[in-house]
Amino acid sequence: MVLAAERRAQILEAADRHGIVRIADLVVSLGVSDVTVRRDLAMLARTGELRKVRGGATLRRSPVRASAGREPGTRHRPDAIHVGVLVPTAADYFRRIVDGMQRTLDTAGARLTLSVSDYRPEREQALVDGLLQAGADGLLLVPSIENGPTDPATDAWLHNLPVPAVLVERELPENRLGLISSVRTAHEQGTAAAVDHLRTLGHTRIALITRGDSQAAELIRGGWERAVAAFGLDTDVPVILGKDVGSWPRWSDDDIDTVVRQLREARVTGLVCHNDENAMTIVQRARRYGWSVPHQLSVVAYEDEVARLGDPPLTAVSPPKEEVGKVAARTLLDLVEAGGRAPARHTRLEPEIMVRESTAGIR
Repeated sequence: MVLAAERRAQILEAADRHGIVRIADLVVSLGVSDVTVRRDLAMLARTGELRKVRGGATLRRSPVRASAGREPGTRHRPDAIHVGVLVPTAADYFRRIVDGMQRTLDTAGARLTLSVSDYRPEREQALVDGLLQAGADGLLLVPSIENGPTDPATDAWLHNLPVPAVLVERELPENRLGLISSVRTAHEQGTAAAVDHLRTLGHTRIALITRGDSQAAELIRGGWERAVAAFGLDTDVPVILGKDVGSWPRWSDDDIDTVVRQLREARVTGLVCHNDENAMTIVQRARRYGWSVPHQLSVVAYEDEVARLGDPPLTAVSPPKEEVGKVAARTLLDLVEAGGRAPARHTRLEPEIMVRESTAGIR
């Protein structure tokens, strides 16, 4: 009979070798019951050597964290999958997405290396080359892509990557086979749901403010346009693109006044505003003009990072950021394990509307 100490030593050895151990596999390899394996994992979790996950356990010191400080291109274990991640910023929205990626990769015993482009498209290819040189087996990418045909050079670069890749909160717009896999929020559906929420409160003059010129901003605008048309709402209301307002991305006081005047002159009563910060700014300035929020101007923010902290707390469209990261990471791991032979996958996750105090019927 194998003693408990020997079993647990074998479990730790397997976890160190594979990064993760599964209860079903341990039952077979150790020749013991499911209950015995669960008891051993619980003990190893209490001593801090393993971290319990659904169906098994992983090393407490995950490959992602343990690899910090190692030379580029080395692995925590010889068979660990190394994932390179490119994001435009490591703050706020994308930080939450990266958190989701890391949780999934930790569970799988993979490790993550992060590069940040700082919203500078000209840096992206060099940063990805650096990830590949560091030994990345797969890539999770948030590149600068707008709707419409992509730049031929960018198109060729993305299609000729030497390892599997998944676009995150982005997708290539051309409708043809062989595209790179993608996982993103269904921004157009989220925006349509925001318009519908305002419509059900009696608003027919619903304006839109979008942030920047990203693909997400374009999808938000498309969702607003389709919803306004589908619901038969007024179309002579402003669509304000942040990039077209003065000192964007930082609005001056004059810029804010200009935007609020446009809304007042168009008799807008409902507003979808991308993102939380911009929505808060508009609410504060509208009140200076004597506008009651929400009874004269109802506002839905799009992002939901800090919307609940507004005055009033803002109703917001809340993309499933961490889940986007988790699904993207799982998709990439499947593609890596398939050796690049699996078909491309395109996944869209629905956001939620968090109804708070910034929306109400017209008074």
